[in-house]
Amino acid sequence: MGVVLARAAGSSTSSIRSSKMPLSSISLKNIDKISYVTPATEANDGARPVTKLREAVLRRELAHLLRERDELRQELTAARGAAAELQTSMEWFRQELVSHQQTILALYASHSWRMMAPARRLAITLRRLLGSAQGAPSEVVAPVAMVPSQGTASVSPPHMSAPAASARPTSCRGDILVVADILPLFDQASGGLRLKTLIDMMGEAGWSIIFGSHTGLDRQPGVLGSPEGRARYEDALRKSGVSRILYGIKEIDRFLTEAGRHLDWAFVSFPYVATDMLPLVRSRSPTTRFVYDMVDFHGLRMAREAALRDDPELREAAERTRTVEEACAKAADVTIAVTAEEKAALLEMVPEATVEVLPNVFDLPRQPPPGPEARQGLFFVGGFWHTPNIDAVCWFANRIFPLLRKEVPDLIFRIAGANAGNDVLALGAIPGVEVIGFVPDLTSLYHQHRVFVAPLRYGAGMKGKVGQSMAHGLPVVATPVGAEGMGLQDGSHLLVAGDEDAFSAQVLRLLHDDALWLRLSVAGRAHIERTLSVEAVRGRLEAVLGG
Repeated sequence: MGVVLARAAGSSTSSIRSSKMPLSSISLKNIDKISYVTPATEANDGARPVTKLREAVLRRELAHLLRERDELRQELTAARGAAAELQTSMEWFRQELVSHQQTILALYASHSWRMMAPARRLAITLRRLLGSAQGAPSEVVAPVAMVPSQGTASVSPPHMSAPAASARPTSCRGDILVVADILPLFDQASGGLRLKTLIDMMGEAGWSIIFGSHTGLDRQPGVLGSPEGRARYEDALRKSGVSRILYGIKEIDRFLTEAGRHLDWAFVSFPYVATDMLPLVRSRSPTTRFVYDMVDFHGLRMAREAALRDDPELREAAERTRTVEEACAKAADVTIAVTAEEKAALLEMVPEATVEVLPNVFDLPRQPPPGPEARQGLFFVGGFWHTPNIDAVCWFANRIFPLLRKEVPDLIFRIAGANAGNDVLALGAIPGVEVIGFVPDLTSLYHQHRVFVAPLRYGAGMKGKVGQSMAHGLPVVATPVGAEGMGLQDGSHLLVAGDEDAFSAQVLRLLHDDALWLRLSVAGRAHIERTLSVEAVRGRLEAVLGG
């Protein structure tokens, strides 16, 4: 029976040509021989990323079917071997295999996961019987297949036995390829710290990790542009358990071509990185499960900035980005949101997606923070390649800080963070404002200052600067945008204000009220420890990767 892959989601244009190859003869080695129209042949250049993702969706479905077929074949082979030893007690089981033969053949010829339910029941029976004789095999959660062009509902993820792995040390759970835009700048950006911490957890859990930088070696930004600058971050990855570091999409592609068939997971951050990686992984390593890590809801952040600036071009760019994010979520096996709110929002747009939450992670200092008595001044930290941080400090320094200086004439506002441009550096000319740049260890600054301010007017996701300050016991005054995503309550964990006068008033409360300061310091730190500490998030990562 021939395979016909005709339509991509939401498109009437055929992206993949019919193949006359019988499905029973398709294997993971020849899947890439199925002919398809590459994105380069598309007439509309603007549709290329989404077209690539639509192709990846179809390849993903075929990969799931092939994976299920191969796993069932392995289980059937094992069952027949067990039957030879337990011929008398398992005679009834052989009859069951014969009775289900037509179901299996129909499954091989089908493109619909709704046909999988009888086969899954058979697989459960096989595992139970084999488990009683040989010990139960390990299990991982199989991804949910979807056919977005037909608008079918998603199916709850079944438990399937893990595919056979190549010879590895007994302590190795499998291979993970982690891909991001650049090496994780864990000491300069909260997103880099989050990814580095997740990699730490993967290594501690026994996974063998390969890291890929989507940006090539000759285009690395900032400190990563020199061998000396890269060494600090490469060494940190190796200490986390990373065995190999790849630079650029071509080097990643070569790795997938040579060793992709051994790869269990691809964990890919950012939508534009996933746009390139999804077609590669689906074609080079069809059985690899793909995790798309949103990092934040980029389309939402851009839409908020467009509304603030009344910028129609940015509004259109936000819509395009949201379309790509939706397509990535459809094509991935699992999509990672940073907050529960963003998970809910994504599922409203892509109900067939499988979405989990992996938030920012905060390592709480062992020693309790010092009290309020000797503290002075206000503090902000953020990487200034991220435009919401530039807007935040400029708005605060120009519009709110002068109001505070009228009440507290000697008040100091210190701004830390890498990549400060002219707009941020110019704030140093304002009386009381100090721009101190990149600081490798912020501990003393968290202990020195009285209030952390998060005056973010747009953004998305979880604000690492807010969580990190609270983990160090430094109370926070934030805008509603700055406070979102962590389950924080105004007046219980931090103070929230949406306009200039209210923000100034909340800062003054913390400057003058020691009892309020102490209450927020203790409650905020406890909330981070309970919900966003390393131990709290470790279990979530384990659940995503199959426990």
